[in-house]
This record gives sequence, structure tokens and C-alpha cells, in this order.
Amino acid sequence: MVKLTRTNPDGVHKPFSNYSHVVTAEGAQRLVFCAGQVAADAAGTVLPPDDFDAQAKLVMENLGMALAAGGAGFSDVTKVTIYIVDPKDVAKGRKILADYFGANPPASTLCVLRGLANPNFLVEVEAIAAV
Repeated sequence: MVKLTRTNPDGVHKPFSNYSHVVTAEGAQRLVFCAGQVAADAAGTVLPPDDFDAQAKLVMENLGMALAAGGAGFSDVTKVTIYIVDPKDVAKGRKILADYFGANPPASTLCVLRGLANPNFLVEVEAIAAV
């Protein structure tokens, strides 16, 4: 069984949202690398670019399915990267961490980009898990 330890070292600023500065994984049998998940359903239909919250919900549903396919869940995630395209959505991007990772905050990077692969995408999330 994997032992995940989440740490915020002394001398480093307090996390700006629900993440850990360091996550170590001892005894992991497998690492699960999930590609960036976007706001597209199983048929490939992309949500319109006017609702960050709806897109984030679908992105995280897709990430949950991707993690499950690798034998992992949100509590197994050690590192997450969140990409958003509008600086005004930074707070909403950080809220994803609290909503989906709760008491098991992964190491995290949040990036604001000029755009993603499809101009309708507002958010993309990729993850690494240890199981």
C-alpha cells in the first residue's frame, strides 16, 4: 500500500489555496500519468466557452474517469497542473483543488495561458497519481 505524505515545509510560504508544496509516495506499485483533460464529452462535443464552472465540472469528471482507468482516485493524486485561459478565473481554478481534493491536497501548479488546443476550452487539468 502506498503511503502519501503531504508537507508544507517551514520557510516556504503558506499555500495560496488547497495544495501541498511537497508530496512523497513510499511503496507505490504504480504511477498513473493522466493527460490534460478538457471540457469535451464522450462524443467529443466541446462545451461552449461561456461557463467556466460547467467546463471545470466536466474536466474533473473526465479526470476522475481517467484516474479510475489507471486504478487511482482523487485521493491518490500527488501532482496536478491546472491550465486556465482567463486571469479572472484564477480563484475558480484554485477552487477546483478544494472541491475535488479536499483533505488530500496534491502538489499543484496553476498556469494562465493565452489559449488551449481548442479556442472553446477555458480550463484543462492533468494529474499524476501513485497507487
